[in-house]
Amino acid sequence: MPSIKKAIENPTEILPYIRRVFLRQIFISKVEQNGQSYFKYKGKLYPTYLGNKAASPFIFPTAHNYCKGNGIDIGGGNNPFPGAYLIENEPDQNAFRLDRFADESLDYVFSSHCLEHLDPWQDALDLWISKIKVEGHLFLYLPHQSMELWKPNGLWVGSEHKWSPSIDVLIPYLEERDMEILEYNPSKDDYWSFHIAARKIS
Repeated sequence: MPSIKKAIENPTEILPYIRRVFLRQIFISKVEQNGQSYFKYKGKLYPTYLGNKAASPFIFPTAHNYCKGNGIDIGGGNNPFPGAYLIENEPDQNAFRLDRFADESLDYVFSSHCLEHLDPWQDALDLWISKIKVEGHLFLYLPHQSMELWKPNGLWVGSEHKWSPSIDVLIPYLEERDMEILEYNPSKDDYWSFHIAARKIS
């Protein structure tokens, strides 16, 4: 898993990682209910598939309505958006560095469960918007705040998640940057996530 690799590469992460694994064993239990498997944490049940780190396929059908033409998927990992150029965390190309793409050259930017890993997220989002053509689209898929295990310093993500995105923060931020909100879901979907689709108007 990526968190194990990060702990090995960065010795300061080893003890927090061991502590998190130990606490998981104490506070998270696996239960069966109505033929379904869940993780139980603080009295809430979370489907076990939430632990497989494959969020993006849940939103692909909706994203296909907006993400057409020449675009990129930032942070897609093993499940990139079909047809998109995949941007991963590499020294010369990542969420904060998109030098290969001219400003206003992309039809869309798609990103699933990536923005919550970024600090400062505002710099990354401003960069993504700058690469989108006027009338092009931005599609974000993010953890819903009700998912306790994905919150910063939570037992699943530790320090990997830097903040908890929300509709209340992101929609005003995007609108201030001339992005028209086309669609969003304020409540959680089946992957305990929410999405925002926006169009660049100037």
